[in-house]
Amino acid sequence: MEAMSQLNEDLHVSIRKKETSFLSQIVRLSWIVLSLSIVYQLIFFSSLTNIIAMAAVLFAWLLTTKIWLQANMLQTYLLSTFMILGFTASQFYFPLLFTTIENKPLIHNLEMPEEVFLHSTLCLMVLVLAHAAYRFLMKATPDRPFSILEKAGFFQPPANLQVWLMGLLGMASSFYVHLANPEVGQGATGDPAAKFLQALALFMYAPFFIPLGKLYGSNEKPSKAFPLLILGYAVLLFILSIAQNSRGTFIFGLTTPAFAYVIGLLLGVFKTKLFTFRNFAVAGVLFWLLTGPFTDLGTAMLIVRDQRNDVSPTELLSLTIEALDDKKAIEARKNDDRSESLDFDWDERYLDNIFTARFANIKFNDSNLITYSKVGTHDPDMQEFSVDQLLAALPSPVLDMFNFDVDKETLHALSFGDYLYVLSGGYGTPTGWRVGHVAGTGMATFGWWYLLCLGLVVMPIFYLNDKFFRPRKDGISAVSQAPEDRFKFSLCGALALTSFYQFLLFETVVQGVIYLMRGWIQIVVLYFVMFHVTRLVSIFFVRRKRQIGFSIN
Repeated sequence: MEAMSQLNEDLHVSIRKKETSFLSQIVRLSWIVLSLSIVYQLIFFSSLTNIIAMAAVLFAWLLTTKIWLQANMLQTYLLSTFMILGFTASQFYFPLLFTTIENKPLIHNLEMPEEVFLHSTLCLMVLVLAHAAYRFLMKATPDRPFSILEKAGFFQPPANLQVWLMGLLGMASSFYVHLANPEVGQGATGDPAAKFLQALALFMYAPFFIPLGKLYGSNEKPSKAFPLLILGYAVLLFILSIAQNSRGTFIFGLTTPAFAYVIGLLLGVFKTKLFTFRNFAVAGVLFWLLTGPFTDLGTAMLIVRDQRNDVSPTELLSLTIEALDDKKAIEARKNDDRSESLDFDWDERYLDNIFTARFANIKFNDSNLITYSKVGTHDPDMQEFSVDQLLAALPSPVLDMFNFDVDKETLHALSFGDYLYVLSGGYGTPTGWRVGHVAGTGMATFGWWYLLCLGLVVMPIFYLNDKFFRPRKDGISAVSQAPEDRFKFSLCGALALTSFYQFLLFETVVQGVIYLMRGWIQIVVLYFVMFHVTRLVSIFFVRRKRQIGFSIN
């Protein structure tokens, strides 16, 4: 008996080692790339400030790999872990990597680099403590088998037809909001129906998840026609992105399933060898697309952006294609973007590549700290604006019931970055949608207390987001079960992966409170409606197909 028990234990350990081998390879590769980047920076950009900034990156990535890039953490607290990975990657690791690739110092164009990395490091330490407290509370709280989300069907894998219907409904709503009725998509509306349609855009990316079905519990294989169908669907998404002049619409169609695939690799659901010719070829093609055609397309969109409110979507599509064909104009615009900023007193330039800049632009931190330094701490106007933004998140009937005097349209037209910029005496366009950052807006609103506010806000967010992923207690210890049988991952959570990756890049901690008030609830309700509506429709289609087939036979 002891020999059999020992054999089972050895087998269990062997399987676990195989399943974590890819994760260990990723961690090892990340350190190799990080080391090479640091050596390059030390050779060509060896200023003391740059070295201090790199030391902060080293410290952050050490914490990340020792705490969160661990199999047990990913298999138990997947989405909260993914949120923190997004924070450390975008605020520390990727800035170093991408500035090195672009032959720039890590502190390129930062006026307050020491403050930038001080606040980012302090925020990371707060996240470390908050997540530790969250894990302690989860272990101390009795595990309840009953789950409202599970009873509502959130962990029931949708059929492929359902997933297609979700995607088509999301795309149709986006076409309606942004192309047929652009005044709805461009303005802040109080119309619940319009807001509902705007929110459905999240589901546009659902069909890209069909090949990744094992991740959310589906064993249904894609049809033989899937490659052609998804190619046509991607073209429609591409056209929609250009017609509404939104780079994010197309980018998220790529990043969200890519994040899901990476998570599947880390969890052992998908298998691959890291160092293969195929993987290097795919990485090379993606690198070429991001630095070549996609960058040119994004620049062409910027060239025609000033005209998007004056011409029809069809004309905008035509103008963008014309601009894309003018290589001289594209190069001229790229050069202008490197040498000019939005306003003379507001500068967002950090990385040249417009796509990598979306995931690693710490100049926003710097710009907000600059504007904060002109405003000071505990500013009453920032405090009032924060309260008003909280109230504006409430439904209009609630505001009317309590007679709150809140102008939603005006408030939603201003970002926190805009408002802090105006308070600092900025002379540029007040509604430029400048990206705020929790450090600058937090210091202006709460002083150093913003760190405590951040820690208190993120703990319930960790809890709620992790609800989309549930480890199976019986499956984790079962050696015979496949990795995908050891957990339940809702497609709802998978669809929001890009949002979760960027989640902790708060404009302000107030946004975290707003997410707790309505953001999380909105995602849940929307998915509940979409899941059950598409389920009923798919059942109807299947029955009709059977009836037609029976009548023919």
